[in-house]
Amino acid sequence: MKERRVFILAILILAAFLVQVAWAAEEQAVSGNGYTQLKKADVNPDFSAYLAEKSAGTVAAATVEGRRLGFIPPPVDLQYLQGKSLPRGSFVTQQATGVMQALLSKYDLRTAGRVTPVKDQDGCGDCWAFATFGSLESYFKSPQTVSLDFSESDLNANSGFSVGSCNGGNQFMSTAYLSRWSGPIFEGGTPGTAVKHVQDVTFIPARASSSDNTNIKNAIYSTAGIYSAFYYTSGSYNPKTYSYYYSGRSASNHAITLVGWDDNYAKSNFKPAAPGNGAFIAKNSWGTAWGQSGYFYISYYDARIGKDNALFTGEPTTNYNAKYQYDPLGWVTSYGCSATTGWFANVFPSTGGKLAAVSFYSAMTNSPYAVWVYANPTIGNPVSGTLAYTGTGTITTPGYHTVKLTSPVTLPGPGSFSVVVKLTTPGYNYPIPAEQAIAGYSSAATASPGQSYASCNGNSWTDLTSIAASANVCLKAFST
Repeated sequence: MKERRVFILAILILAAFLVQVAWAAEEQAVSGNGYTQLKKADVNPDFSAYLAEKSAGTVAAATVEGRRLGFIPPPVDLQYLQGKSLPRGSFVTQQATGVMQALLSKYDLRTAGRVTPVKDQDGCGDCWAFATFGSLESYFKSPQTVSLDFSESDLNANSGFSVGSCNGGNQFMSTAYLSRWSGPIFEGGTPGTAVKHVQDVTFIPARASSSDNTNIKNAIYSTAGIYSAFYYTSGSYNPKTYSYYYSGRSASNHAITLVGWDDNYAKSNFKPAAPGNGAFIAKNSWGTAWGQSGYFYISYYDARIGKDNALFTGEPTTNYNAKYQYDPLGWVTSYGCSATTGWFANVFPSTGGKLAAVSFYSAMTNSPYAVWVYANPTIGNPVSGTLAYTGTGTITTPGYHTVKLTSPVTLPGPGSFSVVVKLTTPGYNYPIPAEQAIAGYSSAATASPGQSYASCNGNSWTDLTSIAASANVCLKAFST
């Protein structure tokens, strides 16, 4: 038995090493092509470990009782955001009372009438889909409205990623599906017919400590429940008090929706007792027969809770009637030039209409940006042609965000147009978000020359397919 454990450990280490070698080889290939300034961000170590475990066949798909899990670490590593504070005004206000003037010691979306019924993921590893819609459904819920019921099975089956149905996912996969308007659809609805448009998803920074809870509390109170992930093991759950506390080092494997908190929840309720009082209130996806009618308390001192967080919001589908995109799988990796500022652009074919907004991912808090739109740019130069729009602003929160143009731009038809973005991510040297193929994850990503460009100075541009054949920048455009 000991020899078998040593053998499995060796296989995992070797697999993780091969993953890193593959990414390093690609980085070397970039330099070898002469594009020495553009560099790719390192892959999330938890994602590398997951690929290694998947290769070795050791990924735990369920609890010892047979309840399915399903969180997969994303390849984008956001741990550099740990401890960053978000301004209270960063979150869309759904509460009639607006933003808290002072942090409450206790709050519960259930008693505020702002959660939808608990569901059951049954035998499918799609907790990430339930956690996503736990947040998005909460955004549209108030005591005066009926509950919306979005289809987790459609998100799971039509995510577009190569992990396979019921084999897990994460908040980046949800964001990709929603931002390309594949959903959400209602339960029993027609796939591909979104009933809401998701134009903004906030990636709330990881907590720096057990007391670093202000971002999460403000998001829940002001806007909705939030997607989060943690490591579940049955031995850390106390069924008598519906409480959970894990102090180990294992990576997260399950996603839930945080819907409240209680600063005075007794540490003695946990098994074993936590170092101090305080807990988040979590909505699970194992049905109402589990926990406290489907809910449980997770300690502020838990080792993994609050590291992978997302807040999903939506708009009516009447906001825009067409979209332009090359990144249906969304943010998979990032590029940069050893500086906090980068330029990226897409050239789209056009048949006319009015350009009203653009969207992209921001990797840091308080990120200044500039947007330009050009009509009929020349091939290979996105900043040529006729300048039709210039705008500037600051994105306060990390995540996927839509920037509305201050005045609509009449698009050429027939013809083409380019959207150019200059983005500064203070303290982070990979400001250019990109989609590209990763075996076993985003294998379906494709690209063609002449679509996406990146630059270190805004003047000299590199076709992103010259760096990676499947790469496009994450930059969409919306028309009315």
